[in-house]
Amino acid sequence: MTIATTFTAALAAFLAAQGVIAQTTTAIPRWCGKPYESGSPNINPGGQLEPPKPSPTPLLYVQVEPRHSIYVSSEKTGSFIVDAALSKYHGEPYRNSTQQLGGPSQPFNNLFFTISLENTDQVLVSNNVSVNSTNNLFDFDISQLQPQYDAYDVVLYGASDDGNQTFTATTKLFYLPDKKTGSVTKIDNLNGGLLFSNNASNYEFIPFLAFGFYTSWGGYLELSLENVKTYYDLGYSAIHPVASYSSNASLIFDYLDELNLPFQYDMRGTYTNLTSVAEQVTMAKDYSSLLAWYTADEPDGNQDPFNATSLAYDTITKIDKYHPVSLVLNCENYYFDKYSQGADILMEDAYPIGINATWSQKWNTPCNTTYGDCGCDNCAGELQDVSNRLDILAQYEEYLGQSPRPVWAVPQSFDGEQYWDRNPTVDETWVMNQLSLNHKAKSIMMWTFPTLDDLATANSKQSKVVTKSPVLDFLTGAQPKGISVEGHRLLDVAYWIVDNQALISVVNLGYADSSSPVSIELPFAAASTASTPWGSVNWTLSGNALSVQSLDALATSLVILDLS
Repeated sequence: MTIATTFTAALAAFLAAQGVIAQTTTAIPRWCGKPYESGSPNINPGGQLEPPKPSPTPLLYVQVEPRHSIYVSSEKTGSFIVDAALSKYHGEPYRNSTQQLGGPSQPFNNLFFTISLENTDQVLVSNNVSVNSTNNLFDFDISQLQPQYDAYDVVLYGASDDGNQTFTATTKLFYLPDKKTGSVTKIDNLNGGLLFSNNASNYEFIPFLAFGFYTSWGGYLELSLENVKTYYDLGYSAIHPVASYSSNASLIFDYLDELNLPFQYDMRGTYTNLTSVAEQVTMAKDYSSLLAWYTADEPDGNQDPFNATSLAYDTITKIDKYHPVSLVLNCENYYFDKYSQGADILMEDAYPIGINATWSQKWNTPCNTTYGDCGCDNCAGELQDVSNRLDILAQYEEYLGQSPRPVWAVPQSFDGEQYWDRNPTVDETWVMNQLSLNHKAKSIMMWTFPTLDDLATANSKQSKVVTKSPVLDFLTGAQPKGISVEGHRLLDVAYWIVDNQALISVVNLGYADSSSPVSIELPFAAASTASTPWGSVNWTLSGNALSVQSLDALATSLVILDLS
């Protein structure tokens, strides 16, 4: 599919008229609300998100949401996710007893519910779930609804079997007219992954994991289509052009369509100009390689207006409901609730390699929770900064009582700017990427390309494994669960179970070889090793334990096991 070349002239002219300055790949100071220059007063910037006050008695937190962020009219079956979790933070008072008229008191074990359209009371699902259970799936015939661009308001009414305790939850259901031009991207709200549909997939939705780079436009992509082809040939599954779209913009986007290389459309330089946002979305929404919209690049670090991301989000989704909106957060804890509102996908960019986490050589100041800028906000300068940031974002959503959104990692693949003394090594790159996947990242988009040749090659190798079956099926088909390994605090281990197999991911965070044996006790029954799609560690399965006699520094492994 080819977009009319008027895209180029219209976009270039419009951006020029708005006074938009070309973006470069050079970062600017991100100080997360803190003073960062020598001589500035040392003050608490505020904006920290704290845990809500716990309830003295259990709460039943009932939630409902569609399995997929959107459905299209060619689909006949939809699903809802129903949670009935016991929470100390959110929900309604819960008494663990029910009593039918004239009968003895019984435990309140099951929540009986209906899910209906709010405006018409049309019942879509009637069923029950166990109290203190989550991720319960219920299918329904979505074809009974009329496709439309506006969301259906949906309400769940739940009650104990005696009817004395009642609960309500609401959500929105998008059932859109089918789209046979361009692409469609939906979010799997159960497992956090993406499903992508375009002409190359014959408009069937296929599981998708983005693995690639933010990529210089003016310094690389626009120079030659051969540069685009070089990137594509490395085997990355997606690309994020860093905007300064120029006179040959449509030539490059058309070529991405030809290659079927999905891209995030970057509006970092214009996302606060809502007229510009509307113009760009209208012109770019029907590319078959469009994966997602990207609005704010570190709005918290830039101290953008709190409502800027949500205003851009509203502008985009009025024009295009077929692609999610993403942004990247820079700060560890600075107005997360405000800046994250304008996104379906949250990205994090903790860059820990080669920093001095306590002293800023750039600004000649100390770095702590209220002062200074060391290139990685409130980091320790270790690989675990990446996984810690991912875990923190998930924790914040729990504090706010929100259903978790997909989180993507932006691992470091650069140096310089007086913050980062060196590039990551190949092993560190593999560790950061796999560590991200262990902690629920559903895509990897590194900063920045072009990178060093050895890092380009290393990430190419990893991309070709994690974005294809069988590994892709696990990463998109389940959420990871962690395994603690006694005596090995620097091992980060996670597993995914899909059907009758498990994927085990082992990351050694240690910078020294381990000569002592390692044994990982598995929380499930395994029968045999099916394959080792990544890594050179010779793991042995004995009973329910994976073992190895020694482990190299920064080793990474993926092992697929058949279950008993």
